[in-house]
Amino acid sequence: EHTAKKQRNRGKLYSLTEESTWEDRGTGFVSIVGQADSRRLLFQDEQNGKILHDRKLWPSETYQLQGEGDKQTIIVWEDPESQQDWALSFQDLADIANIWETIRQEKRLLPLPTLENLADLARALTCVPPSQREALANECISEGFLDGLRDAFHTAEDLEDEELLSSLWRIAKGLFLLSNQRLAERYLQQDVYEDILGMLEYDDGLPLDKRIAHRKVHSVQVHFNQAVVFEDSDVLDRIHLVYRLQYVKDIVLPRLMDDATFATMTQMVHSNLAVVLDHLQKNSQMIETLFAQIRQGDLQSLLFLQDACRLARQVPPSQRQALWDKMLSHGLFDVLAPFLRDGSAAAAASPSPSPGTDGGSRQARLGALLRPRHLAVEILLLSAQSDATPLRHRLALSGGVDGGGGEGGEGRAMLSSLIHIVHTEEDQGVQGQAAELLRTAMDPAGLEGRTRDQCLGTFYERGALEEIARPLWGDVGRLRSSSSACFGVQLVCELVAFAVTHHGFRAKGYVTRSLLGEALGRLVTSGQRFVQLAPVRLLRVMIATGDDVYLRFIAKSGLFAPLLRAFHHSLQPPAIGGGLFVSAVLGVLELVRAENMRILIDHLVRNHAAVLRELAQRFRPVAGILDRFRQNLENKALAAQAPAPAPRVSQLQRQLQQQPSVAPAAGATAAGVAAAEVAGQQQVSEPPDAGEEDLPPEEQALVDPYLSHAAPEEYCGGEPAAPEPEGATSDDGSGEVDVSEEQVSDGFPAGVEGCGSEHGDEDSAGVVQPDGCSVPGDEEPFRILEDDEQDDEAAAAAAAAHA
Repeated sequence: EHTAKKQRNRGKLYSLTEESTWEDRGTGFVSIVGQADSRRLLFQDEQNGKILHDRKLWPSETYQLQGEGDKQTIIVWEDPESQQDWALSFQDLADIANIWETIRQEKRLLPLPTLENLADLARALTCVPPSQREALANECISEGFLDGLRDAFHTAEDLEDEELLSSLWRIAKGLFLLSNQRLAERYLQQDVYEDILGMLEYDDGLPLDKRIAHRKVHSVQVHFNQAVVFEDSDVLDRIHLVYRLQYVKDIVLPRLMDDATFATMTQMVHSNLAVVLDHLQKNSQMIETLFAQIRQGDLQSLLFLQDACRLARQVPPSQRQALWDKMLSHGLFDVLAPFLRDGSAAAAASPSPSPGTDGGSRQARLGALLRPRHLAVEILLLSAQSDATPLRHRLALSGGVDGGGGEGGEGRAMLSSLIHIVHTEEDQGVQGQAAELLRTAMDPAGLEGRTRDQCLGTFYERGALEEIARPLWGDVGRLRSSSSACFGVQLVCELVAFAVTHHGFRAKGYVTRSLLGEALGRLVTSGQRFVQLAPVRLLRVMIATGDDVYLRFIAKSGLFAPLLRAFHHSLQPPAIGGGLFVSAVLGVLELVRAENMRILIDHLVRNHAAVLRELAQRFRPVAGILDRFRQNLENKALAAQAPAPAPRVSQLQRQLQQQPSVAPAAGATAAGVAAAEVAGQQQVSEPPDAGEEDLPPEEQALVDPYLSHAAPEEYCGGEPAAPEPEGATSDDGSGEVDVSEEQVSDGFPAGVEGCGSEHGDEDSAGVVQPDGCSVPGDEEPFRILEDDEQDDEAAAAAAAAHA
């Protein structure tokens, strides 16, 4: 039997010399002729047809495969009669598989496919043990097995035999489940893939109306268009192979593959993609041609660039970075900049092919299906995810003033285009991608010194952050009619929060100078729940910094008034959709309580005591705010009444005290000696401690009501309670103190709604009414502290600190 045609099984023949070197005997074609024990191995020269080797075919254990991994393309053996070592090296994997399968034919695990044994083959390829997969793959990759399988399929399809076609489907499925890379690639090559996909159409696990005509999909619905011409045929074949592998993995066999098969096919896709992208990276002329076509408005080329950038995520990092560096060196950002503008500007700047041509109709179809701006934003995001430094340099470090020429002006224009996309884009996914690009440009991580100042200067000195935050001062009514505008406001709040977290004093200056508090208050009162949550998140970020500048800004802006009003409204029946907002506000209050933000605690209790007392019965964080305020006042009172520390004696004073007394000089009077002793005592003694002085009357009047009953241990650390004012309590002799409800209500002084202030006046009834606290029936619960009151408090605090 002649196992190979004349133009198959091409290779080189080598023999081992006495010097242990391989000698090239020629290039030709390998064949095995004969049957049973009379089989012979022939090697025929490809030039003149001369037989260069004609020896008996020895048992299969005489021959060995050599090579790296799956690419074993060398057969070596030692002739038992002549003791001569020989080797055959093949160029094609299919050729060596064919010869190797013929050499081992007497030990086959699988018979060659025929109509009679298809059912047996299907059972043999079902649930193959891992130890046998390699051997079965080597048999199935042979040309004889593949030809027999294809002939059986054609015959079964002509006969319309459903049972045979079902067996062929199980065979084709089992071949891919062997998880062998060489086998899968061979069965998806150009000459055989249509028959393999035809076998996979007869899935007996699906009803007839649910089966997919895979051959029709590839021949009718799928069209291969070359945005740029690949002159290398091997690279072009790999592009087709990658598509077929992905089709089988994602469409044909996703519900049948195990983890090993999925990993193997994924690895095959990645390895072939690496070859294609490496070819693109090394071909500068191809990249220049691609970018030139994109500048002319060719959407097919832009789609190709998007696919190449997406697929680059699946290759090794070093190769991916080399590809990005090559594209950046050819002006990637300049190519994409026109597409970031609005559609009309991009269309005007980018002429399209004439509508009468094939390219024009394809361009029109692509334009109807997608928007070039979306493709450009995604490419920029993929570039930033690979390495953010070039994009940050383009947007921030090179961002000159508006309208400036050169790279700086172009970078600032691109930054403005991204900001415009965040504000106005209808696709929320693209809005989020543009916001991520802005966050990348705003991130100063890794920048130092002048570079960091230049990056942040783009957003503060040159107004980029003000341009970003502009929608916060817009009309709240427009948010009701535009979901994209609502989402844009959320993204803007997140960007401002990012600036507060990472930009230090520059962000503090911007927040305190702008009317941000008023804008956030209006957003909190908007009707959309998800819009209300955005300023709450920003408020939490400012509080979490713990910076007194932000805390005083929040108190002065009165942000808690609209926040508590919206919180109270969310609790009213039917309270649909308010649970998330209520949880967010409670999280902010819990943060204030846990970190004991004294400025905000004092502001909340002084201005919103009635509301807090009402909510404290239902929510523990609100009750915790009141407890913190009481605890802070009690600690302050206890600190004021604490005994003065012992006077410190310097080393010089101790030495003076330890010196022996000197006898009075002769003639000294007793009065003179006494006067000298008094003077010495005055020099050594310390000045009286200021802590022993009494509190000012206004502070004492504010603190006394909280010392009128025994303080709990959790507030004053187990210290004994301060003495009661006269007439405030009654002692029954048991040591316990009773406090009447008229005197103290919920821990607040009788007649005062809220807690005390450092400044207070007495009314006609003699009850202290602290400034800034609400009295029942006099003021609304939602009251914003006026600027002059805040100034008075700040002046009083400064005077106390100076004293």
